[in-house]
Parts: sequence; C-alpha cells; structure tokens
Amino acid sequence: MKVLVSPHLMISSLLSVLLCAAPLPAQDDSGPPKPPPTFVELTSIQTTKKKDDWHMRLVGKAPDLPAKTIIGFEIRWRTNIVYSFNVELDGTRRIDQVVELKGLHGSISGLQLRSEIRPRSQPREVQIAMEKDPAKYPVDTAPWKQSFWKNKFDLGSAKDIERVRGEAQEFFLAKIRDSLKHQRAFEDGRTASIDGARFQKGGKFDPKSWQAFCKKDVRDPIRKLQGEIKEARKTLTMLPHSRDMKYLVEIINAVAKRSFDRSRSLYGELGLSPDPDDLSPAKIDINCRSTRLTNLQKTVERLCESQKIEMSKLST
Repeated sequence: MKVLVSPHLMISSLLSVLLCAAPLPAQDDSGPPKPPPTFVELTSIQTTKKKDDWHMRLVGKAPDLPAKTIIGFEIRWRTNIVYSFNVELDGTRRIDQVVELKGLHGSISGLQLRSEIRPRSQPREVQIAMEKDPAKYPVDTAPWKQSFWKNKFDLGSAKDIERVRGEAQEFFLAKIRDSLKHQRAFEDGRTASIDGARFQKGGKFDPKSWQAFCKKDVRDPIRKLQGEIKEARKTLTMLPHSRDMKYLVEIINAVAKRSFDRSRSLYGELGLSPDPDDLSPAKIDINCRSTRLTNLQKTVERLCESQKIEMSKLST
C-alpha cells in the first residue's frame, strides 16, 4: 500500500525538521573575563642607606600561596623598571626580607612595587599544589600581577630629593655649555681656515693640522660628553628627567654631526677631496633629527625651559 503525502504536508514537515534540528546557540554564562587573583599583601616598605647602597625591607604576607612559591618583584618609576628581585615563601607564607639594591645611586621619589607570579615557572612541588586547585589558581589568568600603588615609597629624604633636583639642573647647564662651546670652537676654526688665518702650511690649507684640531678640540671632547651622559642615564637622579636627557643627546649629537658635515663642505669650498676621517665617523654618536642651527637653538630653548635654566646663563 502506498502512502501518499501531500506537497503541503511535506514542506511543513521539512520546515519542522529544519527548525527543530537546528541547535539553539548556547547561552554565554561566562560573563566578562575574570580578573587575575591577588595573592600578595604588603604591610610596609622601609628604605635605608648603608654606606653607598640602598637597602629595602619588605614586609607582608601571601597566605593563599603554597610554600616555596617564588614571587618576582619589580621596583618601578612610572613604566621604568628600576630594580628586580625574587622572594621565596617559607612555610609561614610571611614576607620579611631585606633587599640590597646594588647599583642604585642617587635619590628619587614616587617608586612603587609590582609583583608577578608565574605558575609554570614554579618549583615542581608548587606546580603540583596549584594544579590540584584550579579554581584557586586559574592558570588562564596567569601570570598573576599586582601593582602596589598605595605603597609608594622614596629613596632618600625630601631634602635629598630636592638636592638632587638642583644637581640635575646644574648637570644640564654644564653639558649644554660644553656642547655649545665645542660648536663655536669648530665654526671659528672653519672660518679661520677659509680666511687663511689658521691651519696653513706653505700658504695653503693644511688638512693634517685641521683634522688634528677637529679631533682634539671638538670630537674627542664630544665623545667624552657622550660617555658621561650615558653613565648619568643609569642613575636614579636622572630618571625623572628622561625627556630632557633626550633633548641633551640631540644637542650633543647634532654638534658632533655638524663637525663632520661642515668639515666635508669646507674641503669642497677649497676645491679639495674630503678627508677619509670625515667620511667614516668612528666611536662617536652622530644620530640626530637635524643639524640646522635653527633647530639646534629650539632644542636648547626647550631644554632650558623644562629645566628652568635662564638662557643668559649659557654664556657665563
């Protein structure tokens, strides 16, 4: 016996199957991403200076972490990492550790700590303990970081910090003066070369004495300045002045580059081929945005304005 099905019934049945068979989208009950857990509590941060080194005593606890957990700490000034160290929890889960901050010199205010716990980098016994309680130690939110912005601290007293601010200003003033002095010395020498007043031998321009002057009176002193600035950038004193240090580097590097560019053009004006030393600067940084005197002047003005240095002091 044949069973006849009307076209209307077939279409209705097909629609019913399609609609019922299509799985409904699962409702997302997860909500917004869960924040990483916070395990570390800090109660005090104390700093003292012994001889030439700073020491920091860190007191707190991390009761919810397994013993032997390694907590990484960073001392930060804004986004700059000043110092890093680790703390390993003992059975009490209490933190009371004195850290010798080797290599940190100077004074600075507004430091803060940040902690970081990496579960996959822990000792094996700590990893096993964490794996047994995934709800308490959610690996998907690792590494677990905390910023202790409420526990900001200083290295040095208010008097020390005010003193180093003055020292920074004197540093910038001295380095600007030195840079401009070398710039003037070079331009005076170049003008004297064209006029035939200096660097002459047998009535003609003497490249040897000119290059000796460039090296001894301009480029070697600039190399020394660049080395001093490189060392100064490592100190705590200069950390709050990082933007101004960039200005200073731009000034000195522009003066350095001008000594090569303008020396090559001098040879061209005298109808001579450039000296090889002017074509391949060695052990001197000449990276800068511009060597134009107008731009150099603007950078000097920006730096003096930022450091509250009177422009008249540059010529004294």
